[in-house]
Amino acid sequence: MNNDIFIQAFLSSPEGMLLIEKGKGSIIAMNKSLSEILGSPEGVDLSLPIHEVFPISDESSSLCVLLEQKVYDTIVEERDGFILQIPDTSGCSTNLLLRPRQFCLNGRDYILIMVSKASGEVEANLRMKDALAEKEVLLREVHHRVKNNLQVISSLLNLQSQFVDDSRIVGYMTDSQNRVRALGYVYEHLYRSKEVGRIDFSEYTTRITQSLLREYSSFAQRVHIKYDVRDVTLNPDTSIPLGLLLNELISNALRHAFPNGREGAINISMRPNDDRSYTLIISDDGVGLPPDMEFDRVESLGLLLVSSLVSQLDGTIELKRDRGTEFKITFKALQYKERR
Repeated sequence: MNNDIFIQAFLSSPEGMLLIEKGKGSIIAMNKSLSEILGSPEGVDLSLPIHEVFPISDESSSLCVLLEQKVYDTIVEERDGFILQIPDTSGCSTNLLLRPRQFCLNGRDYILIMVSKASGEVEANLRMKDALAEKEVLLREVHHRVKNNLQVISSLLNLQSQFVDDSRIVGYMTDSQNRVRALGYVYEHLYRSKEVGRIDFSEYTTRITQSLLREYSSFAQRVHIKYDVRDVTLNPDTSIPLGLLLNELISNALRHAFPNGREGAINISMRPNDDRSYTLIISDDGVGLPPDMEFDRVESLGLLLVSSLVSQLDGTIELKRDRGTEFKITFKALQYKERR
């Protein structure tokens, strides 16, 4: 087949079509069907500015400047298309469905735009998708700003600790800094996640623990962390208290379970259960907790926070200390509740 066949197929197609060479912003071909809708010349080897071919009505005048960007965004985001309101040849306003597709020919990138009059159902569906996409962008921006603000707080705590001489107070500030950092990782994952509102807990766990290993390297130079967290994605309401739980239990193990350069390992496993609950186990083969320590009567801020976070998750916690220390936490994912 030669190019003439494809050119004739393009020109005689009952669906309106035009062709743009990417980056040049002008229409190089338009078929008869679209020409009749827009009142523009048909044919190939054209050079028509795209904003002149699509006269924008007063209500949508802002789209005139953004029209080309809208085409590119639709391609990049792999959306079905978008609605454009224009006056037709009779002077009445009409809604057009534009469906752009990109392809490469002889080393050049082109955009083929199929244009048709939008039905009420198609228009409603696309407008709903546009609204959802805009909300997703806004939500990602909120997550990004929260993450940045938490990072500023963490940096301020770090800066303030440099002006404190009491090592105990410095330790408290470091703990607070790590808690803020754990919260920041939640919002960073939400910002980067392909699925808004869901967090890959395997990746999140790795990020928190590696950060803690760097922070407490002087306490646990010969400690290794082993992971067994697979196929677990959680919502933010669940991930935030769970991330703080990880931060408290792992930092506590790094600081106290392996004194005098002792070698050992911290194991983290998390599995979904048949009843839609999850079991998180954090264990170590270190020196263990003091035999006279009662978990529900401890006055340590970190372990008090652990107990509070487990309650927040409506979960249960079990402590074993026959071989090192093991915390077993069982919980269900929290469901979003409307705030008042």
